[in-house]
Amino acid sequence: MAGPAAAAEVDSSAAAEGPKQLSYGLHFIKARDYPRAIVHLTAAIQARTLEPERLSDAYYFRGRALVRTQRPELALADFTQALAHWPGNVKVLRVRCRALTLKGDLPDALADCDRAVELAPEDWRGWFTRGLLREARSERNLALVDFTASQARMPKGLETFPSVARQLKAYGLLADDAGAEGSAPPLPLWQEE
Repeated sequence: MAGPAAAAEVDSSAAAEGPKQLSYGLHFIKARDYPRAIVHLTAAIQARTLEPERLSDAYYFRGRALVRTQRPELALADFTQALAHWPGNVKVLRVRCRALTLKGDLPDALADCDRAVELAPEDWRGWFTRGLLREARSERNLALVDFTASQARMPKGLETFPSVARQLKAYGLLADDAGAEGSAPPLPLWQEE
């Protein structure tokens, strides 16, 4: 016969399911096994046991995995859900800004980028992402301001990362020989991780 102790044990294991699935999902994200990450992150979300910030992270990372599996519309929906659970999640604001920029929804993208920079003014990535947005909007002077602010805040040496260097060079913020990789083919544009 099941008593209160058995019920507490069931509740405890059910409560642990969300964090456990989130952990598995993150493991598969790191392993770049995105389909398996999506399965576990979906289970974490459906467990309904995560606190709001962790639930936001589950949606964020599932969105990242969806981007990697070429499903940008589903990813955008997940980024929006992530912000519904944690409106101040700066990494989600940056990534949704970039996704909206690539989609062509520039006014909404600008709102996300502005909020990311407002919440984390010392984080170079918000400035860089907003610079990419402003470049897409053909606002070259404003993009220059954002790329300059980004460069001033980024960790030493990061400006040589090929896609970052390419943007900084395009705006005259980096010498032509900085970030040179010899004859190696260019890498894809920098993406939020």
